Amino acid sequence: MLFTDSFFLLYFLPAVLALFFLAVAVTPSRWREGPRRFTLPNTVLLVSSVVFLGWGTGPFMRWIAGAVAFNYLAALAIGRARRNATPASRPSPLPGALLTLAVTGNVVLLAVSKYALSLPSEFAARSFAVPQLLVPLGLTVFVCHAISYVVDVFRGHTAPQRSPIRASLYLLFFPLLCAGPLACYSDMGPQLAQRRVTMAAVAYGVRRWFVGFCKVAFLARTLSVPVDQVFITPAAELGIVQAWLGAVCFTLQVYFDLSGYADMALGFGRMFGFRLSENFRWPYAAGTLTELWRRWNVTLFDWCRRYLGLSVDSVVGRGVGQTRQILLLFLCVGLWHGPGWNVLIWGGLHGVIVAIEQTGFGARISKLSLVVRHGYVLFVVLCLWVVFRAESLGGASVVLQAMAGLGARGQVVPLTLTPWFWTMLFAAVLSAFPLWPGFSRWLVTVDALTTSILILVSTSFVYIWRRCADMARLLSGRQ
Repeated sequence: MLFTDSFFLLYFLPAVLALFFLAVAVTPSRWREGPRRFTLPNTVLLVSSVVFLGWGTGPFMRWIAGAVAFNYLAALAIGRARRNATPASRPSPLPGALLTLAVTGNVVLLAVSKYALSLPSEFAARSFAVPQLLVPLGLTVFVCHAISYVVDVFRGHTAPQRSPIRASLYLLFFPLLCAGPLACYSDMGPQLAQRRVTMAAVAYGVRRWFVGFCKVAFLARTLSVPVDQVFITPAAELGIVQAWLGAVCFTLQVYFDLSGYADMALGFGRMFGFRLSENFRWPYAAGTLTELWRRWNVTLFDWCRRYLGLSVDSVVGRGVGQTRQILLLFLCVGLWHGPGWNVLIWGGLHGVIVAIEQTGFGARISKLSLVVRHGYVLFVVLCLWVVFRAESLGGASVVLQAMAGLGARGQVVPLTLTPWFWTMLFAAVLSAFPLWPGFSRWLVTVDALTTSILILVSTSFVYIWRRCADMARLLSGRQ
């Protein structure tokens, strides 16, 4: 079940929202000023997340449930071991041993279920789709959240969560499970007990959800049509225009797919009172590849910096040591995006270019004009997305050769494109860049208008419901 499925939009999401706000309304007044304020709403969200996960993972859900219990108990044990630790002169090894056990268990779960079980099919051939980025559904996000939870407790940044409901909700919160963003426990943990649920937040959430839905359902889905055609076209039938159109469309498709799901997640989170971090900040407007990766999947790189000590701006070490750290970081980025040799090579090539930019080459690029720098970034990114999307390295070489004018030795097969496609392509190009920086000021007006509409609809519903109830009582009295 994905955020664009009709069942999710027409049944699941309305039911969750209704039950959540009903739980907020019926929460006893004596709970509303203490840590139990969101006990009932969090329970609704946890049950909804379990249903959402169970719908996509089926029998694998029992493994996730076991992993939730394992991490909950591990964090409690780490917190207790830290409190009972000996003086700093002779620190106890127990907290570190428990942390090692917890992290190892999560990594093994990810490696076995996401990679080892899918090696024969996924590494042989792969085709792009958002669900394939996280197979089984949400597991990568779950493992990153679990590691964040136990590490933050070990470091003393936060206390272990004694409520199994709040701990489980952090690990399984369904808006984050399709494609992120990642939420570190030290940032999201306090919001599990205390947060604000207001009409203004709901209006903002609706607007963010709508933007994300349009990105995925209209832009990305429409752009995927020529992409699929191009990447299955034989070398003898693939012309230069076709190849470039397919590469450009996929470059936009993958951005709008991932950023669209992130926008919807941010919108759902705000509806439920959570403030989550932005995940994409106009990456295609970057002037270097290093800057692009500061803007792309921001929460993933923040997670790598916090818990792996890896960053695109790494200053630990020089020369070989710095290059090794950057390559390791982009290996993690490749593993995040899914199994497949193409994906790993795609991540490695990005790492090599970023490492080169950390040398004097990056200083030379910064002296070029803005147009040239943008052109350099877009050309490199576009070519590497071809490697990511192709079924195999041979398929990638076919498209890249055609882009260089070395293809189409036979008859060129035309693509079937509609006026709707060209409209969506034009809209996608405009939407991928911050062409109107002042547009964000108008979003406040949009949120205010949305809030007014929501208040009007909810008030009208309550009025009609009460009038119907009064009429029903009147009719029953006459009888």
